[in-house]
Amino acid sequence: MVRISGCDLLARSLERAGISFVTGKEEGALGPVFKHFKSRKGITAVTPRGDTAGAMMAYGNTYYNLFPAIVLTSTPAEAVNALTGVGTAWGDKVPVMVVSACPDPRTGASPLGRTQGRFFSPFCKWSAAVTGVEEIPAAVGRALREAMCGCSGPVHIDVPAGVLSREYETAEESLEAWLAAQIDPEPQAVIAGDPALIEKGLRMLLSAERPFIFSGGGVAHARAWAEMDRLVRLLGVPASTSMAGEGTILGDNPCYIGGPSYVGGEAFHRAIKRADCVLAVGTVLGGLEGFGQPPFWNADIRFIQVDIDPINICLNAPVEVSILGDAGAVLRQMLELVESGEMKPNPAHRPWLEHLREVGKRWRARVEGEADASWPVIHQGYLARTVREAADPETFFAIDGGNTALWAGMFCMPHRPHSAVFPAGMGTLGCGIPVAIGIKAAHPERPLVLIQGDGSFLYNVQELDTARRLGMDFVTVIFNDGCWNMIKGCQDAFFGGRYVGAILGDIDYAAIARGFGCYGRRVEKAADIEPAFREARESGLPAVLDVVVDPNTFPEPLLSFALGEFEGVRINPLRALGIPKIKIDRRLWNRAKYGINIVLDRDLR
Repeated sequence: MVRISGCDLLARSLERAGISFVTGKEEGALGPVFKHFKSRKGITAVTPRGDTAGAMMAYGNTYYNLFPAIVLTSTPAEAVNALTGVGTAWGDKVPVMVVSACPDPRTGASPLGRTQGRFFSPFCKWSAAVTGVEEIPAAVGRALREAMCGCSGPVHIDVPAGVLSREYETAEESLEAWLAAQIDPEPQAVIAGDPALIEKGLRMLLSAERPFIFSGGGVAHARAWAEMDRLVRLLGVPASTSMAGEGTILGDNPCYIGGPSYVGGEAFHRAIKRADCVLAVGTVLGGLEGFGQPPFWNADIRFIQVDIDPINICLNAPVEVSILGDAGAVLRQMLELVESGEMKPNPAHRPWLEHLREVGKRWRARVEGEADASWPVIHQGYLARTVREAADPETFFAIDGGNTALWAGMFCMPHRPHSAVFPAGMGTLGCGIPVAIGIKAAHPERPLVLIQGDGSFLYNVQELDTARRLGMDFVTVIFNDGCWNMIKGCQDAFFGGRYVGAILGDIDYAAIARGFGCYGRRVEKAADIEPAFREARESGLPAVLDVVVDPNTFPEPLLSFALGEFEGVRINPLRALGIPKIKIDRRLWNRAKYGINIVLDRDLR
């Protein structure tokens, strides 16, 4: 017989579950668990400089691996600080696992009255407290299954400090068998869709005059990008993706009209404004998609929704045909019908597709033409495009910011599976460096570029030291416009220049990076971007390129989103276009043309 403490049993249970990344501290009630993992080969155990960063690192690692990373919180303060990262995981359906230590209940008090579940349960798919050492393996096994099955999401286990220190007696020879029985995953049945509803949905889509396919994060979680891309090609229906679904339709697909989401510009807005039938797979149509509601979307759209979670069906938009099932399974069922000849593409859709492609082509030529090296202060679009062209083709892009995220969406997205992340579900600012650390731990050899705004960079700048301590090398490109540009742009439009709280000032972020022992270089000329990027990439260090960009340039898609978001609000149209804050140049003409096209929903040839 052997005696094993609650901490030891928890550590062995989590190791049996297959975790490879954990954040926490060596002190506190869960310190022994963290030390256990720190001594194990093949497991990355990280103590971040700031508590809020730990859960964001776990988010990045889990997002990349599609398998839970662990966040250990030993105190209520650590638990509260982890909420931003856990909430981000909840918004993006990322199955992070949190294990917290709670104080032992006082005599006569309810065991649940003092748990950390009150913090985590609103942001977790499943949350539970254990009351005895012997319950720990079963709790870990249940948490793993809940996190990964169906619609994935964060989970939480709460363990009283007394249980962690208490010992449990068991036979050594039976311990591993017991852990295996409680924790090892069982084969899960794939949820297929109702064949009758699938046939009905496809017939409705193919008989529509202006159909549209919208691919979401559920397709990415199911790793069903090949099925989605093939279905779109076979049907010949215009298609785009949500932010979370980026890469689930390839950029060279002739039916892909641009994106993800509203950074696809005029073609995307034309599609959702005119479409009469939409097949939405693995997406709830969130805030960055205008919730599937007018004025962004056509009020008369007939929606066909595919989702693995019944809670997500009709969550934001009314649905005429709801198909409950795994995105991959349902897409394979649809492909079988199409490839068998039972469902044939509708040739009448060709003019609709060609119209959207032409709109997108003209818009893309315009924004690409504006984003050149001629501006006195570096244009954000030129910076984003130059970084994309200079980066290795296999680079993974992590994106963090407001307007900066839109520029990256317009110019940096690879439109390939598993190649970019923007935590869009909660729009979490400041997660960039921690998320990059989590991703880099998952795949150290893959080149990684982090695109950030100067404001979002400041949230977790201290984690550059963590990346350096871990020996990681990735490039952070800061779009330094000296302000919160999305806020400043709205203040320009509504108030004509009340920059209260929107100005950050001239800060040398490259010098800050060098202070952490990282590579840092400030760039102020367009011609220096590419050589500086290559130098940063070859430094072998966490690298920061602090690139000074024009504060009076904002991405066109923000204008169209604002026109819908603030419908009914009085806006000075001259201010909204940037007058008199920018010179009368092609930026002004481009904004005016874009705004008119969106408002009138017609072409200016």
